[in-house]
Amino acid sequence: MNNDLRERLRQLGVHKGASQLKPAPQTRPRPGFEHESSKPVEYVRAPRLAQAAEPLWNIEHDTEDGPAYVRRTPYPLDHRHGGWALHDALARPPHTLARLNNDAAIDLRQALFLDTETTGLAGGSGTLVFLVGVGYFETATGHFVVDQFFLHEPGQEAAMLKALNERVAQHQTLITFNGRGFDVPLLETRFLMSRIPSGLSDLAHLDLLLPARRAWRTQLSSCSLGSLEYHMLDVRRDQQDIPGFIIPQLYRDYLADRNPADMQRVMYHNLHDVLSMVALVTRLSSSVDAPANLGEYLAAGQYYEEHGQLVEAEAAYSAALATESQVTTGAIPSIPYQRVLLRMAECLKRQNRRADAAPHWRKLAEAGDVDAWIELAKHYEWHDVDLPQALACAQAAASAARDRLTRDEINHRINRLQRKMA
Repeated sequence: MNNDLRERLRQLGVHKGASQLKPAPQTRPRPGFEHESSKPVEYVRAPRLAQAAEPLWNIEHDTEDGPAYVRRTPYPLDHRHGGWALHDALARPPHTLARLNNDAAIDLRQALFLDTETTGLAGGSGTLVFLVGVGYFETATGHFVVDQFFLHEPGQEAAMLKALNERVAQHQTLITFNGRGFDVPLLETRFLMSRIPSGLSDLAHLDLLLPARRAWRTQLSSCSLGSLEYHMLDVRRDQQDIPGFIIPQLYRDYLADRNPADMQRVMYHNLHDVLSMVALVTRLSSSVDAPANLGEYLAAGQYYEEHGQLVEAEAAYSAALATESQVTTGAIPSIPYQRVLLRMAECLKRQNRRADAAPHWRKLAEAGDVDAWIELAKHYEWHDVDLPQALACAQAAASAARDRLTRDEINHRINRLQRKMA
């Protein structure tokens, strides 16, 4: 290439090799809005600071394996996180808290809220837990305290786990968000690999993800903690927060250069996860006492059904149907509304009130539910003894059926009805 051509390309910004290329920005959808837009949201990493203003820990906890590093952050009980003060959780009636925990009693004054940050999201024996945030009420001092156990060096893992164990031993109940599937199994693996008996297995465990899904899966496409913060808790984090997917890389960077700036952001993220779990307990408990939308009424009705309280279940389902009672004649009900119709019809059927269940089956059938057509055919054949109506419902079911086995069963019913009518 001659010098004139090389100079012209340089002026146009063309360079040899890939060294001059700028890396593509990292993108992730906003939590809770993955379904609303396919356009990626650009995540801009904050400038790295030479020194962070606040130390990463303010307590050195001595253990027989060396020091463990802890940042302790106390909050007054009237501190507000989102739409609730921290002490609002303590004021919730015991029976509503028990409903969240399969009817097992919970004393929040003896509970430990726990969240972890790790070197990977897949788990496994090669994944380190480098930050464990635990929150607990200290009613004697009027505070909610968050202790964050930080793994400054991977070789200090045993010290961190022993210090964590001492805190765990002071509580009776563990409260997590998806901890049953991720945080606790991963911590148990680290305890096992360090040959330290874990105290976590001694605690009763409430995983808030399960009651959250029961209450809100009909209205939210995602029940991640970020989605619940935005839609249910009125929590808005500031720009110091970071998305969880980048946290493992930030810890690897910290081990390489010991710059604490990005670790401060990880600490912030973990701290607010713990605070959000306290607000979530309050919000979930209030949904038990005073359901406010279709999903919460549906969750209440299912709870009553599971406990044989069919009258209470029917009342909850009726209230749920009333929240979307403006469905116009002939319109296809929404999927959440269809779920309530199904539960209401089953609840009435269990009370031998098939005539009351029939209108609900009819709405489901008109929305294309094959099983609802079959239930109507059974009702008209055996209870109303209206064979032409039963035959019409069975034929509609056959038309709506998609698999051969179901169609064969329905055709058997049709042939029987035709013989009876003849």
